[in-house]
Amino acid sequence: MRFSVRWLENAENRAPEEQATAAEFRIWLGDSNVTRYLSGEHLGTAINLPVYSIAEGLVLDWWRLFGNREEEVSLRRYRSGYAIPDIRMRFDGAAFDVYAEQSSYRNPEVRFWSGQTETMSREAAEATLGQFIGDVLDRMKAREVEATTAALRWERVRASMADPDERAFCEAAGALGEDPYNISDAIAAEIECSAGIFQDEALTEFLAGARGKDRHLLFEWIGDARKVPGYTARFADLRDLANQISQNAPARVGEPGWAKGYRRARACRQALGLMSTDRITTVKHLAEKLGNANFRAKRPVDGLRVFRDEDNRGVLLHLRSGSNRPSEAEQLFSLARGVGDVACFPDPCVAPINDLGFAFRQRCGRAFAAEFLAPVAEVRSMYADGRDHLTIANEFGVSELVVSHQLENEARIQQACAA
Repeated sequence: MRFSVRWLENAENRAPEEQATAAEFRIWLGDSNVTRYLSGEHLGTAINLPVYSIAEGLVLDWWRLFGNREEEVSLRRYRSGYAIPDIRMRFDGAAFDVYAEQSSYRNPEVRFWSGQTETMSREAAEATLGQFIGDVLDRMKAREVEATTAALRWERVRASMADPDERAFCEAAGALGEDPYNISDAIAAEIECSAGIFQDEALTEFLAGARGKDRHLLFEWIGDARKVPGYTARFADLRDLANQISQNAPARVGEPGWAKGYRRARACRQALGLMSTDRITTVKHLAEKLGNANFRAKRPVDGLRVFRDEDNRGVLLHLRSGSNRPSEAEQLFSLARGVGDVACFPDPCVAPINDLGFAFRQRCGRAFAAEFLAPVAEVRSMYADGRDHLTIANEFGVSELVVSHQLENEARIQQACAA
């Protein structure tokens, strides 16, 4: 992603912030200029507008942008009445994706085209967005327009980014959709309580998944889970298995979460000596295969499917039971996701397995569970033999949705697992 700004002199805007930052503005994703537009018969390659509102919006939403794991942030939020392309950004905890959706306006008629997706590291995204914000603020300072909302807020954001503890708190607030600089004592206390259980990315994913949930009940559930006898949740040999898996299927730089999950699922089946025709169709069967015949699910709770914990004798996977008698397939898939979390992140840690759809860690575990329980080659073979989705799902102990996704994703599963 690259911003191109050519300042326009003697702009007629009344607001000093807008007058100082009127510019010919372009945004590039890869080699694509996503600010190209069509208006009537005119094809434009840049848009003219004051860019202050865009810089201010990015500053105000900074922690939401880097803390949230589900929602996209569109630059259209900051257009302040001007026609700008629908450029969307999302951070999954590992990769920062930016892409442009086709969009149009009326009065006047303006149409922007979709553009290619660009994937960046967090560091690159912070540097690019920070450089744009800094350039806008420098322009305003040169025009003696200072002490603006954006300038004051950016000073606070930069100070927070320089302090690891404050940065973690601000990102956690962003995961909850809260402003870290204007947050209630009650929510701040919940963040502190969460930080006493989880750290780093696991903390952010827990809070993002707990948004809108009763977090006090979650804390209570976690506390109760830690009080039950360890033998009902412990898999003493799982870490050694995970280390073997990570050696046989080492991580790849820039690899999407789903790709890592698929590869390590195949490595896990191989390490366990499972043939392609072998099935694991129940929670009991999976737990016994991993060395725990006494495994038990815990009571229901909203906001967690599995709580991964540690003790001095191994990994503990606390599986919630669902309300209204959840299906065996749902329980099995959740437990397999917990196993996948350990396989994909073998270092000792405490982590949530929840319902986030786009978070990197959750994608790893979800892809792992799908390929571990229902290998795509076997699913494809059965489908080619004329079996329907329900029959195949029952064969593997998974839902029909898992079977559908495996068939839809066959090409990229094979590509991810290619040597």
